[in-house]
Amino acid sequence: MLENTKNLFTNIDDKQSFIKLCADEFGIKPISIRNNWFSGFWSIPDKHQERVLVLLQNYIKHQTFKTVSV
Repeated sequence: MLENTKNLFTNIDDKQSFIKLCADEFGIKPISIRNNWFSGFWSIPDKHQERVLVLLQNYIKHQTFKTVSV
């Protein structure tokens, strides 16, 4: 699951916006999410991994839809 998360995260155009979305979703500071979840450590807590994957998939769908519909 973590490899899939890493691959999907690389497809996000606006990573700061996605990190903000995760921060709001989980009630964690964006800097903490960026540094611990989506940088060198890739230590997304097990209890959040599935939800992060769903958020990534939906974010990319929405991002692609916005790009195509413009």
